[in-house]
Amino acid sequence: MPLHTQEPAHGLAQSSLFANVEPELMARAIACGHVRTLSAQAVVLKTGEANAALHIILGGALSVRVPGTESPHVRLGAGECVGELSLLDSRPVSADVVADETTEVISIDRAIVWALVDASSEFARNLLRVLAGRIRHDDDVVSASSRRTKYFEEVAAIDGLTGLHNRRWLDETFSRQVERAVRAGRALTLLLIDIDHFKRLNDERGHAAGDEALRQVSAALAAAVRPRDSLARYGGEEFAVLVPDVEGAQSLQVAERLREAVAGRALSGADGTTLTISVGVAVKAAGDTLPSLLERADAALYRAKASGRNRTCV
Repeated sequence: MPLHTQEPAHGLAQSSLFANVEPELMARAIACGHVRTLSAQAVVLKTGEANAALHIILGGALSVRVPGTESPHVRLGAGECVGELSLLDSRPVSADVVADETTEVISIDRAIVWALVDASSEFARNLLRVLAGRIRHDDDVVSASSRRTKYFEEVAAIDGLTGLHNRRWLDETFSRQVERAVRAGRALTLLLIDIDHFKRLNDERGHAAGDEALRQVSAALAAAVRPRDSLARYGGEEFAVLVPDVEGAQSLQVAERLREAVAGRALSGADGTTLTISVGVAVKAAGDTLPSLLERADAALYRAKASGRNRTCV
């Protein structure tokens, strides 16, 4: 149903811009303004184009849409205005403004807006309040976006099943730590851990039991590592631990402590099934990188499994 344009004063009276403004000044704005009815999806302002008017919504709704985004930046209703920034600084429009539905607006030319500012301190204050509200809204949007970005970055680095850091995090974080240790000449040990007979457990008890085994081993390892050690799920049933400032015999002692933290642990919901792990140990050498450490730890892990499992090997 079309909106009527006979009484724009009623629409302006709803606008916070004209709160406490003298009726004569509002009448002047109406007399000089251009009232029009827009169909749905009609464009009021277009990104990059010039704008020389303040547009106040008398009825209906407009959406402000930032190019490159899917959702509206903000949705405006009766009494609200658009175009104030580009009008005041004479710069091109920074976002598209589109009618969401049949919408009636009154457009007031720049010269009239400045005349209202000069004539009415209340109008000037109201315009500043509108601008402050827009800035606060934009700050809130940026803050929310930053929080979402941080959340998704954290989620992307966490393994959903075990709650440990995942392979992506391992590749980035372990690489930096190995490079720093090599440059500084500091001791460093990498442990690669595998749950023994995991495939058989999955085949005989089902994937739910396999998932529970992963959770229990993860919890045991997380409780056994030191605060400065880095633990991550390497993939499948394998885990990796980066242990700074440890080498030689101490490396085997750390590996044994982790092995013992799991050894013989009863698997919840699977009567008689116990868990064990095998651990491969690689101590940093001059010129090492994360791939070279992983390769040596993997070879040591293979030896541990080949020699009977539930043991550690260098």
